[in-house]
Amino acid sequence: MTALPKKILVTGSTGFIGRRLLPRLLSLGHTALELEKGLDIRERASYERLKGKGVDTVVHLAGLTFVPESWKEPDKFYSVNALGTQQALEFCRENSCRMIYVSGYVYGIPEYLPIDEAHPVKPNNPYAHSKWLGEEVCRFYSEHMGVKAMVLRPFNLYGPGQGESFLIPMLIKQAREGREIVVKDDTPKRDYLHVDDFIEACALAVSSNERFCVYNVGSGESMSVREIVEAVIEAGGSRIKWKTLDEKRPNEIPDTVADCGALRDALGWSPKKGFKESIKELLFLKNG
Repeated sequence: MTALPKKILVTGSTGFIGRRLLPRLLSLGHTALELEKGLDIRERASYERLKGKGVDTVVHLAGLTFVPESWKEPDKFYSVNALGTQQALEFCRENSCRMIYVSGYVYGIPEYLPIDEAHPVKPNNPYAHSKWLGEEVCRFYSEHMGVKAMVLRPFNLYGPGQGESFLIPMLIKQAREGREIVVKDDTPKRDYLHVDDFIEACALAVSSNERFCVYNVGSGESMSVREIVEAVIEAGGSRIKWKTLDEKRPNEIPDTVADCGALRDALGWSPKKGFKESIKELLFLKNG
């Protein structure tokens, strides 16, 4: 699917996804705009200078993402992720823009695998709940205010530039330093997708014109923490020791696998990046 050139506002353009999405959009011939640094996405005034500039699509990435932190500061997560999304939608409403909202994993403990979009939504942490509330605002603006909105639900993303508080960058850091790798729990399994594959999903989403739709974005496979540790050690060709502390997180989700058939059928998207090859790239990537 080839998209005609568009003028696209990317919120959160300096974040993990945004830093890679912007150049990809430009390479496709689109014009990409950013919010000024330091502006609060919860404030309508933050969008003031972009009114009347011909923006036709907003890719809303800006938000808070770290699950453990959401338990410590839930009020901040709800405010930024829900109210911030409402303000982006209000800009869309006032400027006749389409919204692509990047949500997250919102299903809670799965009732079945793989998880399709019809699976019950049962967020079990403040981060996921706040992202789902953002989805619901998108739904309302679409159904009652005429804003076309697409919701993308990435499962677990990884790749260059991700913060070291996340699992894979943490493991990469420990392996680079040559010290014993330590994890709290080696049993949880997640569906991991390389950020560049997700970028391609975003790029394809720009060309869609549906009124309201929700799509899972994942690899369709899951890997345990143990399997990831072993992949990191294998990629480094070393004999680094590792151990688990067997510390179970409250409300831990045992496994997630994304069913991305709907996205494949709608946009022709499928993941391309292999996990083990990507881990090796990350391990030997400078400043990655």
